[in-house]
Amino acid sequence: MSKFTGVWAIFEYLDETTETIEQIRKQGVQPTVITPCPKHEIDHALGEPTSLVPWIALAFGALGCFIGYSLPAWTASDWVLPVSGKPIVAIPPFTIIGFELTILFTTIFTLLGLFLLGFIDSLRFPIPKGAKKYRRFQRDRFGVVVRCDETKLEEFESIMKKNGAEEVHVEKE
Repeated sequence: MSKFTGVWAIFEYLDETTETIEQIRKQGVQPTVITPCPKHEIDHALGEPTSLVPWIALAFGALGCFIGYSLPAWTASDWVLPVSGKPIVAIPPFTIIGFELTILFTTIFTLLGLFLLGFIDSLRFPIPKGAKKYRRFQRDRFGVVVRCDETKLEEFESIMKKNGAEEVHVEKE
């Protein structure tokens, strides 16, 4: 597991937290924020998120639709059962199977993608051990975590202190 090198701080007020996030993003670093509840101000300060989840849903939904049409078409052409002159491979009856497999594949693989991407992100962007133990993030405090190399530690520490952080913690490998 990778070690954490960076700065993390505890804030009491939302406006201090958002101001800190915006200043850190101006330095070219994307911080991680720990909050007791969702706040749209923090989402706005963090900027537009980028995610692979919609592309995973699209790809596996298309795969489910393809399988939902091709499997019954292959089955019907392999075991031909003529019914009063109707076409053997017809689109309308296969639409139900195509729809159901589209929804099934989209749901299952989107959930698997969410879990997998979340696990990978937790390995790529570790949260410091001290911040994990700090229980007030679950009640009434906001946490801002910045991963950076040792040359920028003092810069981010001063930004956090200037914006009114209650506590600032600097951690090195």
